[in-house]
Amino acid sequence: MNNSARRAVPAVLWCAAVALGVSGCRVGGDDSTAVARTTVKASPAGCAGGEIRWGRVTREPTLIAVSRPVEVGQDDGWVTITPARLRELEPRIEVSGEGPSTRRLYASLAKQLKHWSASELAKPGTTSADAEEADRIDFHGAGVFATAQAVRAVDASFTADCPDGTRTRVYGSVSTYLPGTLSTSLACGYDPTEHGSDEPWVAEAYELACGDGP
Repeated sequence: MNNSARRAVPAVLWCAAVALGVSGCRVGGDDSTAVARTTVKASPAGCAGGEIRWGRVTREPTLIAVSRPVEVGQDDGWVTITPARLRELEPRIEVSGEGPSTRRLYASLAKQLKHWSASELAKPGTTSADAEEADRIDFHGAGVFATAQAVRAVDASFTADCPDGTRTRVYGSVSTYLPGTLSTSLACGYDPTEHGSDEPWVAEAYELACGDGP
């Protein structure tokens, strides 16, 4: 959450905001592995310049951090809450053989996504941990509260035809995320799914922070 854009949140409401800035992403995989993995199989070098065609392309807000519930008094005013990391996302590219460059893939993916440029998409080597920040909020009342943060993850599969007169092609996928951090404040006891929210990441955050458990 952008420190320059803090705002008051009523004790009985949850709110979500987008703070444009640095963020990072990985979708799936073991955090201990390299962020750019390539499974190399024999394929013509000419595939690097082949036409890129996209298969399934998804954009899904993914919860990356949620705070523990914090009890706030009536006169506490501004409170600092630090979300704990839930998952760390890192961009990666996987290809079945020698295929298009990262630059070509990101340029093509940005056109597929529309409204976003290749330079705005998170690149291998970044991480969603860069987007995590403490939240400073005035809840204007007493209660038990939590905060959460998410990034908009992108997962896309592709194929690249090899322009060599054969039917040879390579397959692969790109996992990245869009710029900006989604943030929400939650009042425990006020389930957002029962009050108009249909965001799965918000429901996940509320269940983790405020759920009663089994």
